[in-house]
Amino acid sequence: MGKTRFTLLELTEMIGKAIYVAFSGSYWLVAEINEIREASNGHCYLELVEKDKNNDSIVARCRATVWAYTWRMLKPYFETSTSQSLSKGMMVLVEVTVEFHELYGLSLNIKDIDPVYTIGDLERRRAEILRRLEEEGIINMNRSLEIPSIPSRIAVISSARAAGYEDFIHQIENNPYGYRFIITLFPALMQGSGAERSVTDALDAVFVSADRFDAVLILRGGGSASDLNCFDSYEIAAHIAQFPLPVITGIGHERDRTIAGVVANTNVKTPTAAAELLIAKFREAEAQVISLGNSLVAGVTHLIRQNRQVTDALASSLPATIKNRIRESRAALRTSGSILARSANGYIQKKQHAIQSAHYRFGIHAKNYLLRLKKWEAEVQTQLLPEKTKRMIDSRSEKLLLLETKAGLVDPDNILKKGYAIVSIDGRIIKNANQAGCDDTLETKMHDGRIISKVSFINLSADYKKDPE
Repeated sequence: MGKTRFTLLELTEMIGKAIYVAFSGSYWLVAEINEIREASNGHCYLELVEKDKNNDSIVARCRATVWAYTWRMLKPYFETSTSQSLSKGMMVLVEVTVEFHELYGLSLNIKDIDPVYTIGDLERRRAEILRRLEEEGIINMNRSLEIPSIPSRIAVISSARAAGYEDFIHQIENNPYGYRFIITLFPALMQGSGAERSVTDALDAVFVSADRFDAVLILRGGGSASDLNCFDSYEIAAHIAQFPLPVITGIGHERDRTIAGVVANTNVKTPTAAAELLIAKFREAEAQVISLGNSLVAGVTHLIRQNRQVTDALASSLPATIKNRIRESRAALRTSGSILARSANGYIQKKQHAIQSAHYRFGIHAKNYLLRLKKWEAEVQTQLLPEKTKRMIDSRSEKLLLLETKAGLVDPDNILKKGYAIVSIDGRIIKNANQAGCDDTLETKMHDGRIISKVSFINLSADYKKDPE
């Protein structure tokens, strides 16, 4: 028996026809937007999912399309009704038809949307977060903190380029009272998918140096309700509720109500209103100081009036009282003077006796000390004498030995032994040849004897022809 064969196109066409027959009508579908993208051709492409209620895992997924002619009507209708834009994570109730294309497979074609369902789901989620914060006992923690009477050191969490932040800085720096604030910006994203993590990271950064600040401001300014979705998250709300410093939020218009604003210490409608709140705190503190000053002046004035009579009475009785005190003091002074003189004489005599006794004792002790000192010096010299004597004898012996050596070097006998001779005529030593004459008898003394000779001829060199004497 032969097998029936189909091409892929034939099979997908059969599937398409079966789906068209089985799902010929439209269906209202509840799903969560997992992805959404508006194409340049005007079509909107989505990915719809359903998640497990217990573990938030995706249990169903399908592509969906809103064709351009339908999207042009649905988008403004939904945004006007909900004040929100369709975005990732939003629950929607949409009317769809089921389609199957041989090339693109199964998809849903969105025909209509019910904004009332989305509004209800958003409110349900907000209610669940508020209920969770209340069950955890933290919903009122930040609201219980008190903003300092002079909040001058402010940490601001905002985007540096945000118009709301610029409005706040302008209002603070140009306040008509000249108050000065120390503003430190902790930059953060104020909208988009990364805003929630960015704001909580900024709060953590402020927490590290919390002792440097009096309060924290989270500023954003106006925007669509969907732009403020991150401020309805549990993570931001829990951070704000448990923060150790008062948190002031100004993240939307007056009509916008976020969970972050609910749990914050104070929620104002705009960043400008946040600046006005801080300035107003300064004004209240200044007014209290002025009031206290006025009360102090009034109280002092009242006390002066009450005690004026007493002061006047004291002033009138003061001269007589002073005279009596002077007389009493003089008498006491004379008595004290005589006592002091006697005491001083006795004290001086006692000290003179002590000085004389000390002088006598000092003389004796000084003599004894000098004797002991001289005795000690004699003992030391006695101990050192043998050594000094030995060194002196050794030194003198060395000098004598040196002198003996030098004397031996100039001894005539030693000189003669080296080959020298002493020549004399009639006992007179001659040093030059011109001192001798012919027929003179010469006596030549050598180390081992004498030689007697007679001069028969004298030959003088040119250097000795002239007698040097």
